[in-house]
Amino acid sequence: MNARHNIRRTDGCTEGGFAKTSPRFGVVTAQGGWRKVTWGVVAGVAAVATAGSLMVPSAAIAAEWVNVGGTQYNAGTAAGDAAGTWNWDGADDMKLNGYDGGAIKAAGKLNVAYEGKNTVKADPDSGGAAIKAENGANQKAELNIESSKSSDELNVTAEADAIKSSGDLSISGPGTVNTTSTASDGIEAKGDLSITGSGTVNATGGTEGIQSKGKTTIDSSGTVIAKGGEGYGIAAGSDLIIKGGGKVEASSIEDVAIYADGNIEISGGSKVKANSEEDSAVEAEGGFAVTNALLNASGVGYGVYAYKGITLDGATVTVRAAAERDDVSALFTDEDDIVIKNGSTVDAFAEGQFSTAISTRNYNPNEAGGHIYISDSVVKAIARYVETGGDGPDHYSAGQDGETNSQPRGMNLGIFAQTNKGITPATISILRSTVTAEGDTAAIFALAMSADGKAIGTIEIEGAIIQTPAGGKVIDYRYEEELDDGTIYEAGQTIGTGDATIDSPYNEAVAKRTVIAPPKETKPEVNPAVTKPEVKPAEQQTLVTDSKVKPAEAKKNLPATGDASLVGFAATAFAGVAAAFASLVALLVGFVARLKRE
Repeated sequence: MNARHNIRRTDGCTEGGFAKTSPRFGVVTAQGGWRKVTWGVVAGVAAVATAGSLMVPSAAIAAEWVNVGGTQYNAGTAAGDAAGTWNWDGADDMKLNGYDGGAIKAAGKLNVAYEGKNTVKADPDSGGAAIKAENGANQKAELNIESSKSSDELNVTAEADAIKSSGDLSISGPGTVNTTSTASDGIEAKGDLSITGSGTVNATGGTEGIQSKGKTTIDSSGTVIAKGGEGYGIAAGSDLIIKGGGKVEASSIEDVAIYADGNIEISGGSKVKANSEEDSAVEAEGGFAVTNALLNASGVGYGVYAYKGITLDGATVTVRAAAERDDVSALFTDEDDIVIKNGSTVDAFAEGQFSTAISTRNYNPNEAGGHIYISDSVVKAIARYVETGGDGPDHYSAGQDGETNSQPRGMNLGIFAQTNKGITPATISILRSTVTAEGDTAAIFALAMSADGKAIGTIEIEGAIIQTPAGGKVIDYRYEEELDDGTIYEAGQTIGTGDATIDSPYNEAVAKRTVIAPPKETKPEVNPAVTKPEVKPAEQQTLVTDSKVKPAEAKKNLPATGDASLVGFAATAFAGVAAAFASLVALLVGFVARLKRE
């Protein structure tokens, strides 16, 4: 169990504010301290493991022995069968070519090169792995499996782990590796795990599909499919790196589809799909980043959960989360920020009584987190409350009352940032982006909680305007409540209508749906009655001669959006447009400044 499992709702939300809502939306919990204790335990376990590893030989030179189908062969003498379906050089190299037999085990390092179609099946009565490298008396375990042709195939089945290494494990080449374990892992490495090449790896486990106790790297242009039963689809003991432009599909019936005890990084055009039937789709105890890659994640409770921040850079991300329980978030980070930039396309949807589509928070004093930055991207964030009754699904919106004998009120926020005693108050920044947000309670909300009311959550919009609702603007929110441990002040901003400061997220002035987008470029109308002045050939020659850049070249060399030189160029080329919006910008800047002062 990790920290996110410790979050449980203890009280309903009040009519006024956030103070009595779920820990996700309001009061300070013991989660920060819980995590520190947890990581302290992890550090202690790591220290013990490190000390223990010093007792194990560190060099991986060759296998001390191999066991094929129940018969052991010691190092120094080559071995194999008469048909040539397997042979071992007496050191660290083994070749399989049409092998169909029992388990293969080795003490120390073993390189397995397979050709043609091969089948390795462990005896159910032995209770052991089908292919395994274990630590020897003098050599540390290492298992490397490789192929040379796309037609090569290795099928491995066992009741225990199908393929296992007590040390590092690698699978490479263009061939296909299929593993199935009925009661344990499809592939397991006690050290680091790497999958490279252009082949296919298909791992199914009764517990985990693919698991390492160290770093896991998938650098493949092929396909990796991992299916977990009671455990993870893919799990890494430290960082998980996915790159190479291939396809990775991970699923779990009862646990997280993709999990890392460190960071998760997806890049290089990789296409990742993660699905969990009973838990999060993706979970990282460190940070989570998708760079120039695609992610499709669907989970229960959480779509993507990262403890130390989320960065989407040139990414295409679709995230879904739904649950009957009362805390649901599609894209969520705890104690850090969410950054969406450089042409990313994000579609996040969350469904539950208390739900957020995109959210971040900070509860600990003087720590980072609680900020959302969206720039040059397209984002869609929808959070809804749907409860299924005997007569079918009913949609409860913010319009329902909270009186006794009526349905309990939920809290559903499209984009939500929250801080309590953070380094800086909650901020939602939207820069040159198209954002569509919906929530049964509010579309967008930035909230800061404090003991003195001085911290204010803010919404900043630049290079874009609020298109929906009509007359929409950034409005202020303030609320205070006396609790057993003192007064809690809540101050922030949301999108809505009107000029009054609201004191409840359920206020009718709060926008349940908003669309924010860059203004459309307006071009001057051409008057057909006005004719262009005649230019004499001599004048034309002068224009061409004096020009340093021809018109076609000038268009080709226009600076990209965000280029520093664009400021000067735009001042000349788009002076008309700048003048048209100057008054609007002035109003917005003055309005935001006033809100911050208040």
